[in-house]
Amino acid sequence: MDPIRTILAEWTSEVPESEIRKLLKQKTKYYLAGGLPGNLPTKIFPEILRELADYYDSDEQNVINEFQYGPTAGHPGLQKVLAERLAKRDKIPGISGEQDYEKVFISTGSQQGTYLVLDILINKGDIIITPSPAYLGFVTACVKVGGHVVTAPTDEYGLIPEYVENTIVKAEEGFGKKVKLLYVVSDSDNPKGTTLPVKRREALFNIAEQYDVMILEDQAYKEIQFEEKRKPIKSFDKDNTRVIYASTTSKEAAPIRIGYNILPDELFKEAEKAKGYIDLCTPTLTQRLAEVYYRKYIDEELPKIVQKYKEQKEITYKALVETFPEGEYTNPTGGFFIWFQAKGEKAYTFDVDKFNQEVLYPNEVLIVPGGAFYPPKGSSYDEEAREIKPLKVIKGGMRIGYSFLKKELIGEGVRRLGKLLTEHL
Repeated sequence: MDPIRTILAEWTSEVPESEIRKLLKQKTKYYLAGGLPGNLPTKIFPEILRELADYYDSDEQNVINEFQYGPTAGHPGLQKVLAERLAKRDKIPGISGEQDYEKVFISTGSQQGTYLVLDILINKGDIIITPSPAYLGFVTACVKVGGHVVTAPTDEYGLIPEYVENTIVKAEEGFGKKVKLLYVVSDSDNPKGTTLPVKRREALFNIAEQYDVMILEDQAYKEIQFEEKRKPIKSFDKDNTRVIYASTTSKEAAPIRIGYNILPDELFKEAEKAKGYIDLCTPTLTQRLAEVYYRKYIDEELPKIVQKYKEQKEITYKALVETFPEGEYTNPTGGFFIWFQAKGEKAYTFDVDKFNQEVLYPNEVLIVPGGAFYPPKGSSYDEEAREIKPLKVIKGGMRIGYSFLKKELIGEGVRRLGKLLTEHL
């Protein structure tokens, strides 16, 4: 055995390299894999940088202050502008942007925000319920911190409240522990692209209240919506005790590694403490860049960006319907992804990972295999048996990302994918 292997932490052998990180190393003409933002305010950010440069030129002390360690929980200017936006657009209870802006917790990307939640809440063996499938950056992090992931069934509208309640009851009976956390991506979830109806959001909140389960609501795609926006689950949390709200600039502005979060007060204190040990603070410079963008530009730029993503999605969906073999697929109303999976038993037997590397990659196409969106280990609620079973993985599914490629390439790439799937499925 490699001597280094014997001194590494246990999680390093339990958690594989991220499938997305791995696929980012591969270059293809028709890159339908990673959810890379392809529509950014390219003319605005240079303008903001010039504006900041003028500000720095005006006083040497400005430079010292901005290129400096800052508050762990966030730069006040950015906290204020985001608090005002959360109050106005998302109707977050208890947030106005005036006296309470310090309730906005700034993280270095939403990935750090969600990881901090796990860091402060999860002990070894604690139960976390996630959708099946779910964002790989979350489910894998759950295993890293020692959590026990139990997946709950989903349909074309996302998590099914009845099955979530059954999962809670059966998991607590079977494992002799309380369920601690429910993870939900309310809008255009990663990887399926599904959006929860408001009735399901309220039902999930009520179930969490009944069974004393904390909800982590990941709102990464809330601004990239092609239809009318729905109110978040957090809007039902009038006392700020049940729902952790996490969002990010990455999809609506750019991946400048800024997340923004609303947490119950006690969790805020613990997350601030934990973040201090991880990175001390998020860079002030990038927070100032975001502050100016959200204050002066986003409302004008965002509709144009969303329209471009909508056009890309429509091209992708049309090509899929025209060329793909029989299967199940989603028709997202926002976000970056469409999900396709083989029908029936082939959803569990068709090896998309192998198909991706041996067939698609040589043909200049890449997607993300569905198996990547499951934890390395865990359990699943089986809706037919109405019991908790060993982890059930949809290997015959795939996430098709339409956010990065230019429109003229998307249709070509998806049609090529459909042709190859028809030949091999």
